Amino acid sequence: MNKSRRIIVGIALAATGAVAVGLAVSVPAASAQPAAAQPAAAAQHHGRPFGEAANKALLLRFLEDVLNEHNGNHAASYFTKDGQFHAGTVGTVTGRDNVGGLLTGVVTAIPDLHASLQDIRADGDEVLVRLVVTGTLKGPLLGLPGNGRPVRWDAIDLYRIEHGKISQEWAAEDFTAILNDSGVYKAPWIP
Repeated sequence: MNKSRRIIVGIALAATGAVAVGLAVSVPAASAQPAAAQPAAAAQHHGRPFGEAANKALLLRFLEDVLNEHNGNHAASYFTKDGQFHAGTVGTVTGRDNVGGLLTGVVTAIPDLHASLQDIRADGDEVLVRLVVTGTLKGPLLGLPGNGRPVRWDAIDLYRIEHGKISQEWAAEDFTAILNDSGVYKAPWIP
């Protein structure tokens, strides 16, 4: 696989796990914070409060709408105009329309994509999520064949929120698991 294809595959795979969450899954008690313990919103934009609770709520809506409900075409509305999706060594996607296009491709290739929220934490304008993502690779995904194989991976993603929109996302996905499950690469340590 050439370098540019590896970059595109990595970005798409990172996006898949970065933004999928099941709202039916409860957050572990250790990460839950009573409403009284959460700081009050310090600012407002168009009459909507900002703060850690509002930022978490935005992320949960984004994850549910875009990935679990398979509305990749809604992704752009959650990002700032110049929003960036950082996928580590595989590259960066810049601009809300480009991020939206990427996520549309992901939910099209994995139409039953679902992620289970394992943890969510907020610190000011940043929200961290830990997910377990599952689905079936039914369509081609930027170099990976759509072969009907089930895929499962872990993801830890950090989002920065500005004025009620996602301005930055840093995705950390278990690429070895994705490649192994899709049949593209067999890791010798995975049974």
